[in-house]
Formats: sequence, C-alpha cells, structure tokens
Amino acid sequence: MNIALLEPSQPITRALLVVPGTPGSEGRIIIQNAMDVYNGKLQYLAQNADVFDQAGIALVAMGCPTDQWALFGGKCDDDYRSSQQYVDDVSKVMAFLRTQYGLKDFWIFGHSSGGISSRWLALRMPNQLKGAIHSSAMNRTAGNLARTMLGFDMDAIRIPILHIAHEQDECLSTLYPPVKQYSRDNLVTVRGGGQSGPVCGGANRHSFEGRQRGVSRAIVQWISTGKVQVVVDTNE
Repeated sequence: MNIALLEPSQPITRALLVVPGTPGSEGRIIIQNAMDVYNGKLQYLAQNADVFDQAGIALVAMGCPTDQWALFGGKCDDDYRSSQQYVDDVSKVMAFLRTQYGLKDFWIFGHSSGGISSRWLALRMPNQLKGAIHSSAMNRTAGNLARTMLGFDMDAIRIPILHIAHEQDECLSTLYPPVKQYSRDNLVTVRGGGQSGPVCGGANRHSFEGRQRGVSRAIVQWISTGKVQVVVDTNE
C-alpha cells in the first residue's frame, strides 16, 4: 500500500490522511513516486501545504494497494473500501507513520470518490481516527463506483465529521442538496470561485477553484479547534 508524505518543516504529531478522487468511475488511486503529491494525490491541499505545515499537521496521500491496481479483478472499488482488509491496510499505514515519523493523531480526508473511503473508515475505525472530512463526497454512483454510498447511514459514524460542499457544484454525483440535508451543523458551504475545466475535475466548483486556500484554512481550524466555518466565500 503506497503512501506519499509531504514532510513537514517541524516535528509534529498530527496527520491528515488524504484519499483523493479519481476520474469518472475509475476507483484506482495509484501512487508511484513522491511527486504524486503535487499531481493531484493531495487534491487542492498540496497547493496550500504551508497552511497545514504552520498548524503542525502533516499531509499524507494514501493510495490503493498494488493488488487493487489491476484493470480487471481489482479496482479499489466499494467492495475493497468497505472491507476489513482495507481497515487492516490503513491500520498498518498508521502504525508505520507512528514508528517512522512520530505521528500519533490521525484524521481522514476524502475528496469526491475519496469520500467512499473517508466514510467507511470513519465508520469502521472509531478508535483510531480523531475525525473525518468529506469534501465534495459522492452521493450518487458513477458506473459501479460509490454504490455503497446510496443510503449510507451518516448517523452511524461516531467520530467528529466535517462536510465540505460547494452550493453550486455541477458534478452530478456530488450535488449540494443531499449534503445539506444530512450534514446538519457540521457543513462548510463554499460559495463563488472559478469554473474552469471539467465540472467533476480538479478545478471548477467541485474542487473549490478560487476558494481552495480558504477551504484549507477552514479544515485546519476544524482539526485544531472543532469549530466549523459555516461559509467560505473568499480565498483567505
């Protein structure tokens, strides 16, 4: 199971495990080298790494294990992400980070299809995770991906949760109204920003173009204090 750590500038004990989204119904997250943290595997967090570094939070991109890279027979889909094997794999990643880097407290972050992971891990690892962040998380399927998210019981998760969603996200699998309905008082609503690129891509409102730094600050605030920034409508 490959990971990529954006090494902090100071000794720290907190880490955000980042499960990125993937194009369309492609569930595989392939991390092959350290540069992958700058090539989408940390989503919009990589461009704002200084915000996390200053707050004493390490960013760790977490990919699929290599046996889930196959085009057929293993696609890092819902079957794997909802399995005990995934829990065991992530537990080993956390143990490695504790031993090698002294990291002690872990939060999980999932963007788009990465939200499949962040929700299942939040549900199944309550004693190992401090909290979970679901960013533009899928609530409708893309092909066979995210089928376990239909009717997923958010109330069954017992650790602190933060939802982040753009009120004008045009990506059909991550629309705002369902998130608004189930999130209650733990929702960061993003407003405004840019609209370049595909509507479900790494920019546009789906990925908070023009608001990514503001969203990163809201994430750091929640991890550090538990306070939810209700609206992000600037990039600061």
